[in-house]
Amino acid sequence: MARLATRASSVIRRSGMNGGSRSLGTLALIVTAALWGSNHVVARAARDAAPLPALVFWRWLPALIILTVIAWPSLRRGWPEIRPRLGELTIGGVVGVGLFSFLLIGGAYQSPAIEVGFINATTPVWVVLIGWIVGQGQVARMGQVGLALAFVGTLLIISKGDLLRLTGLQLNLGNLWSLLAAIFFAWFSIRVREWSRVIETLPLAVVTAWAGLLVVSLPVYVIWVASGGPWFAWTDADMAIALGAIAYTGLGPTMLGNVFYMYGVATNGPTRAAGFLYLSPLCTAVFSIWWLGEHLAWYHVVGIAAIFAGLILLGRLGRERKAIS
Repeated sequence: MARLATRASSVIRRSGMNGGSRSLGTLALIVTAALWGSNHVVARAARDAAPLPALVFWRWLPALIILTVIAWPSLRRGWPEIRPRLGELTIGGVVGVGLFSFLLIGGAYQSPAIEVGFINATTPVWVVLIGWIVGQGQVARMGQVGLALAFVGTLLIISKGDLLRLTGLQLNLGNLWSLLAAIFFAWFSIRVREWSRVIETLPLAVVTAWAGLLVVSLPVYVIWVASGGPWFAWTDADMAIALGAIAYTGLGPTMLGNVFYMYGVATNGPTRAAGFLYLSPLCTAVFSIWWLGEHLAWYHVVGIAAIFAGLILLGRLGRERKAIS
């Protein structure tokens, strides 16, 4: 896996920041969707083996050290552009890496992986909505219908088919965490597109990841251990399962997935890149049913259908804008 990461990073560096092939970026986004789809399933399976603070911290540390070594030449080359933006990159890493990681993995610890995957599929919707709110474009009537459909689908999954649960606040905490994770990552995707105009993909991934690790993951992990929590795995857990889960999520979804996604955002734009993540919940559904024995409920099917319908309308709106311009 480490050798694969080296080769992938070499391809990204050779492709360049703005001159990279869109087809290569598309391939990277497809691989990202598959890796991130499996991430929820592995995290769900590992909740009885590794504590949440340990999994989040250790999945990032080894992967980030490897990435830093690989990215060192481009980090030095890009430092003049990185240094004046270090404050905003730190904020981006705290939100889009640190908090996002805890919310995403924490969601899988508390909710079925299939629901976490479906809720995470709303990321493209939040990209459009946040862009609209901050004045990066208007949403036409058809786009508003798409947003509404996706929102209703999300509520259906969160409420497990009973919308009255929303009024009584009888909600699954894991699903709410997953929703916040999708919103945070949507904001991060928009910021990545702006930063990638002047900073290469690999150093951008490394800087924001270190910010998330040092400002969020490390302090939480230290407090956890200092308060008596196990440093790596639960006392009665299978160490091999904990080690395997941390190794896979660290080198696969964390290292390769984040580099591939940021490259996809840089070459395809945040809206188009986020749209590819519709593959992720499908992968999650297949993996969770096959491996964890989870089951599809009617509200899963109807909810994800509404989300996909909304994404299709939003995607059509994007194509119409390009045609007009």
